[in-house]
Amino acid sequence: MFTPLRYQATPADCYPTSVLNALVWLFERHELPGAAVQHIYAFCLDGIERGLVSSYTSEHAGFALADWLGEFKTRSFAVATEIVKGSDLHLRPSSAVLRWLGRGGVAVLDVCDTRATTHSILALNAGKDHLDFWDPYARGARYDYGRGSLRLDSDGHSPNLRLGKSWLDSARTRRYSFGPRTDRVGVLIRRTRRAHVPQHDRNAKLALRRRVA
Repeated sequence: MFTPLRYQATPADCYPTSVLNALVWLFERHELPGAAVQHIYAFCLDGIERGLVSSYTSEHAGFALADWLGEFKTRSFAVATEIVKGSDLHLRPSSAVLRWLGRGGVAVLDVCDTRATTHSILALNAGKDHLDFWDPYARGARYDYGRGSLRLDSDGHSPNLRLGKSWLDSARTRRYSFGPRTDRVGVLIRRTRRAHVPQHDRNAKLALRRRVA
């Protein structure tokens, strides 16, 4: 069975929570090895100990985790990963993010939180003019995600936030946009190991996971 997507436990752990949610979205519980979960938290949150300003998980640690995940394989678990940085992270027709989402993958993307900090969220689906996400940070009812945004009702098996492509792809530093092109970063993840269950059963489960409001 698929387990629900989760919220971060502290203000610091948006990146490891989003990476874990990526795997939870792609794999059923019995397919997901404990070693993957252990390594996510072993790699991440290094910025706290090192005293990095406005960075709880360093870029180096995030990329090292992506490389490790791409190499680690079990009978039921294997993923491909790709890092997108700078001007390569965009939502134009040639976008790597849109291509991976279209192939059933997901994307852990950093968006602006304040002028000095970023926040990691998980892209799950793409529409004509929007992307649907799981945002691991539970915010108050009055929080403004930006023009064209929409909170989505979710039980953890579907997205909880919709953001417009034009807002996301803005080069301005505003909340829940990618911001300046030189500062952009994301990690793309997709499943490569075929499930050991009848495909029609898995397709039905995935359809339930990927429903949108």
